[in-house]
Amino acid sequence: MATSAEANKPEPATGYPVTYAYAAPPPQPQVAPTNRSPFRLASFWSRLLCRLFLVVIVIISIMAVASFATWLILKPEFPEFRVDSASIAQLNTTSANSTMTATWQVSLRVRNPNRKLALVYNTLEAAVLYGEWELDSTLLPPFSQEKGNETRLHFQAGLLSEYVGESVAHGIEKERARGEVEFGIGVYGWVRYKARWWSMRWRFMNVYCNGVKIGVSNDGGTAGDLVGQVRPCRVEM
Repeated sequence: MATSAEANKPEPATGYPVTYAYAAPPPQPQVAPTNRSPFRLASFWSRLLCRLFLVVIVIISIMAVASFATWLILKPEFPEFRVDSASIAQLNTTSANSTMTATWQVSLRVRNPNRKLALVYNTLEAAVLYGEWELDSTLLPPFSQEKGNETRLHFQAGLLSEYVGESVAHGIEKERARGEVEFGIGVYGWVRYKARWWSMRWRFMNVYCNGVKIGVSNDGGTAGDLVGQVRPCRVEM
């Protein structure tokens, strides 16, 4: 049996929604994503640089192939040098102070063996050598050669009581006593191949003419001329 207190306790209401003291927060506005993020900008520049690099590589490759094809078609050949004549005068050496006096007259024959290309020479220098020692040098005028052309170059070199070193002075005196002294001729400068529609870049040229023997009297002679035949000069480019 229920007590009076339990009989007076109110029963909870049913069938109605429960309300709260705080309302739900309002919806937040949606922010559209931007396309200019630092990562995307960096990716764009990277792709652009890669494409530019590929374009440069393609252009260089095309130029290299074209240059190689032109080289095969034209077939450039080195110029040919040969000592035509050589003489010495006023030859005198002194072993005591390693000095030397002499005057050389040299004539070179230069031939362009190319059938399709001309040759242009510039800033040329010719030298008289003894072994590895350069005795004297002089400048040569620039010139050009058409295909198959042959040119003669003349130059003079000389020393007047100049120091040449003990080994050079002693070696020349020793060879002089045998009746001939062997010298060398060197030519250095820039050369360029040229055609009507194609021109090659300038290339440095080294020419070595060894075995230039000049006969002198073994009784104290001071003059002499070229003896024997000289081999074709070695040309390096």
